[in-house]
Amino acid sequence: MRGRILFNGNIRAESDFVFAARDRLLSSRHQDPDVREKLQVLLVTAGWMEKEHEEEHLKKALREIGIPSRMENGFERNIQNLSAYHAYLEFGRREPELATMWKAREELIEAARALYLEKNGFYAALLRRSLEGTQQRFGRVQLARVMTDVTRKFPHAPSHFDGDRLLEYFVGQDIRDTIACLIDNDDRMIELLHELDEHFVSGTGLHFHSTWLELHRDLVGRILSANSIFIFGGHLGMLLRCLNFFRLRDALLEALRRGASFYTVSAGSLLLCERIIIYNDFATEFAPRREFQLFDRGFGLVRHLQLFPHCMDRIQTDDPDNLAYLAVRFQNRTCVGLNEDSFLLMEADPELRFTSVGSRDGVYVFDPSGAKIRYDRGQTIR
Repeated sequence: MRGRILFNGNIRAESDFVFAARDRLLSSRHQDPDVREKLQVLLVTAGWMEKEHEEEHLKKALREIGIPSRMENGFERNIQNLSAYHAYLEFGRREPELATMWKAREELIEAARALYLEKNGFYAALLRRSLEGTQQRFGRVQLARVMTDVTRKFPHAPSHFDGDRLLEYFVGQDIRDTIACLIDNDDRMIELLHELDEHFVSGTGLHFHSTWLELHRDLVGRILSANSIFIFGGHLGMLLRCLNFFRLRDALLEALRRGASFYTVSAGSLLLCERIIIYNDFATEFAPRREFQLFDRGFGLVRHLQLFPHCMDRIQTDDPDNLAYLAVRFQNRTCVGLNEDSFLLMEADPELRFTSVGSRDGVYVFDPSGAKIRYDRGQTIR
């Protein structure tokens, strides 16, 4: 893989990202000499929805740092917008019957998500009550200790009664079982989302439909001709919906393989993870308390990390139990928090590595022990 990805948490002004990435934007690792020469930039702003094309401030910043402009037939060709949101709307206008079927699929997903959220909230509340009860009775017992106490049997001398120790052991097992239920709930939701997607595609013949093929071909062409690709945040659901509808994951992965550089922020950073994990800011009937939850499958361009943008805003990073909980629940990946001044660079030449490159803030790894480990500029996550 020749390309690289620069992840950011939630930079305040989009144009600041352009200036921060200036040197990388003016260089190239791409295998195609024509792409290397043009330094073409692609903007993915589908999360802005109807404001998708209000990106003139970004184009101005890119021209200011030295990205060359190339006008053809009155249109800028060297700094393009993917226009995935408008392509999504265009498909709906041209193919209303298929669009109605797609909407029905979306409604099924929302119904499944409501059930998932209800279970997620139940198990998260149960975990919280169990841990608080354990700490009230037995003192400050950290979740990290509970999770590592997996002897599976209660060691005691037959002639000695230790009821408190026995109760603590069984409550600990209950806590571990509850976290296992949360993990299983995530896994089952992932499986359902995959099955719904595949069933819809095979059942409708979507990927053989002429309108879909036409729009898909144009989007893929823009992706593969870009030297640099910005994926901005906004409405996470719409960003994912537009890119997933046109199955652009493979094109993005191929662009990375060829040597394109990616620059992602907020929802754009979440999108590239294998799973999209969010902090539910809004209480609902099914999730009356704000909790961490699986939102959907990501594109999996980064599989080894679970990224958490808006880190200090949404995560109680001074609570060891909270950090241990995240690290244990999403245990197959290293949990990394990103702030507005956090920048994490992923490279894979000659080997995969993740390096903190921000000058004003680091990146934060949440360890299963409950520790928060800060990696400053130049330090590589191990």
